[in-house]
Amino acid sequence: MENNLDEQFSSITTDENKKRLPGPVASGILFSIVTILLTFGGPILNFKNSYLKSGLGELIFILLPVMVFLIIGRYDIKSTLNLRGTRPLNYLLVVLLTLFGMPVVGVLNAITYGLIREVFGRNLPVPKVIVNDVPTLFIALLVIGVSAAVCEEVMFRGLIQNGYRKYGIAVSLGITSVLFGLLHRDIQKAVSTILLGALIGFIVYRTGSIFTGMIAHFTNNASAVILAFMASKMTGYLNGEGIQQTQSFDFSYLPTASIAIAFLFYAIIYMGLVSGFVALLYAFYRSTKKDVKAMKEEASQYELTHEKIGLPAILSMLPGLVIILFTFLYQIMKLKWG
Repeated sequence: MENNLDEQFSSITTDENKKRLPGPVASGILFSIVTILLTFGGPILNFKNSYLKSGLGELIFILLPVMVFLIIGRYDIKSTLNLRGTRPLNYLLVVLLTLFGMPVVGVLNAITYGLIREVFGRNLPVPKVIVNDVPTLFIALLVIGVSAAVCEEVMFRGLIQNGYRKYGIAVSLGITSVLFGLLHRDIQKAVSTILLGALIGFIVYRTGSIFTGMIAHFTNNASAVILAFMASKMTGYLNGEGIQQTQSFDFSYLPTASIAIAFLFYAIIYMGLVSGFVALLYAFYRSTKKDVKAMKEEASQYELTHEKIGLPAILSMLPGLVIILFTFLYQIMKLKWG
């Protein structure tokens, strides 16, 4: 258990460099504040344009509280947010690692949707990203890609992940990933979002740079936006050519052998992607050895006491967790009773 709250709010310091970094209680309080703002602050942003509303929400409800927190707490911003670069090769590996990781996580996400449908007989409506033209594409990339990547990474892989570092790297990555997934407040996507958070957290830890986390986050979100744009164009092309699209398809008309062959084909592709992801992960691990060594030498000056999680740290994040719990319960009620 932590000795006192004062040590928690500034648990990582050095006399030599005068660094002041946030602790677990500070991270938990920030998480609760942002959760409250995102849950109840919607009426403040009364805009019809969804992209404008989403972009301002990221800036006002996520980035602004983090920066205010850092300034009021007089924390060392550069060290807290990991504002340092890494080798160009690592940035390339991060992009490839994220692209290969998306299908892997996507299949797990599909399994989650399937399990929910099996249990409740339905799924909650999935918000669709509508990108019909090039100007909207650039706006969506700016809001969903850049804005979300910068704001959410500053909060999670910056302040929060560093705030829990005193418990050890594994615990810090685990807590941060779970909080990242829960803050999206979507029970259907919780598993995939937590896994994405774990991957990005690992990337930031290995490089010691928040910029690699932003690139990974942007790559993931931008890919979804581009795919939505391509799907929109393809649908428009098919409609323009007068091609009738089948509304539903009865797989019972397909021979069992055809289904088995199709399943085997996609299974081979999926295993290839998994193999590529593992290979890239290993290459990234080897490429970042020097970064990790430098980070450990720096960290040895001021952190990692490997304490157990104390009651103050749990209580600080409790308001946010309770709000998310009620949000998930509401979603379960909608799944069960419509």
